[in-house]
Amino acid sequence: MLKNSSFTLEPGTVLDGRFYVVRPIKAGGMGAVYEVKDRMVNDRICALKQMLDTSARVSERQQAIDHFLSEVQVMQALNHTGIPKIYSAFVQENSFFFAMEYIEGKDLAGILAEQGNPGLPPASVAGWALQTLEVLKYLHGRNPAITHRDIKPSNLLLRKDGRLALIDFGISRVVNPADGFWIGTPGYAPAEQQQGQPVPSSDLYALGATMHELLTGRKPQDWDFPEFETFGVKVPEALHDVIYNALGVWPEDRYATAEEMYNDLKSIPGLSVSLPSSSADRFEEAVMKLKDRLYPLLNNLIQRYSNECHTTYLPPNIDFFEFTLAYPTPFTLRVVKNVDEGCVKFYERQGILEPNLIDSVNPMQAGWEQKIDALVKRFVADYEASKNCGWGFGIGF
Repeated sequence: MLKNSSFTLEPGTVLDGRFYVVRPIKAGGMGAVYEVKDRMVNDRICALKQMLDTSARVSERQQAIDHFLSEVQVMQALNHTGIPKIYSAFVQENSFFFAMEYIEGKDLAGILAEQGNPGLPPASVAGWALQTLEVLKYLHGRNPAITHRDIKPSNLLLRKDGRLALIDFGISRVVNPADGFWIGTPGYAPAEQQQGQPVPSSDLYALGATMHELLTGRKPQDWDFPEFETFGVKVPEALHDVIYNALGVWPEDRYATAEEMYNDLKSIPGLSVSLPSSSADRFEEAVMKLKDRLYPLLNNLIQRYSNECHTTYLPPNIDFFEFTLAYPTPFTLRVVKNVDEGCVKFYERQGILEPNLIDSVNPMQAGWEQKIDALVKRFVADYEASKNCGWGFGIGF
């Protein structure tokens, strides 16, 4: 049950028949974030974000739902280790929800509050900015380009291994009676964004405002960024120039691309910046290759089994999905990515029975291609056996 007075969920609440609430992580005036267990994926720990829908009229509510679902659909198609995976989204009562990858760490706003004196070391800030720009290069390079629209310290989450994650894309709304509707956060959003016309360089302005805050400890105000000396903070001249080049009020006054800002920041002399490396990047690349091998086989089955196939859409990323054939009993191939174990697991499930593990594939080990071919063939053979019918045609691998 949703508690409308505080917009929080009680531990033990189950949402969408799937997500079991363990505990609240943080809450604000317009929503909250919870740690939950995904009961469909072996109690996988996820973060569930709740956002309150304040629409007064039915037409406004439908518009808000359409906006929310379209934004989440875009996010689900993203595949970058600096962006948490989105697993599911739904609407319940007066709230929007989406479940995403759970990341252990602390956001930069919390780190600034704990360690700022008044701000944080320039090398640390530059390193976090470089990681953020890596994500922005990926987002802005999409076709069409994707803008985040809400970069700020509280939306930059530092993992325990030093890698940064960019969270909370611009789904939340800002309504100013004078300016009307726009998406973002005052102080971090440039002029064109507050006019409802964000462009990729709007994110660069927000990043410049974020860097200024992390170095000075002062929250940004619209287009007002005093020099660092005002706060008794010493910043290398080249870093100063990068930040203020990002803070042009209008797009033509600032960096045009994340690539330009990244190159200038990385080439600053005398600033020692170490970027963390992780096997997670290599694993994600390997999983995408596995997907490129698996999906043609499953699409082949969609065509061959026609009306017997209850799955017509394969998700853009392999995190969790089910592929179902049915005649007459549903027979399902469940695919689950397990980052901790470095593998993708494949389960079979007949009807209402519990799923059985049939294979675990590590896409970073030799021979995984043959394992993918074999497990799909086995799934088809097991499905045919479940029908008690030996049609005996080949799959054509």
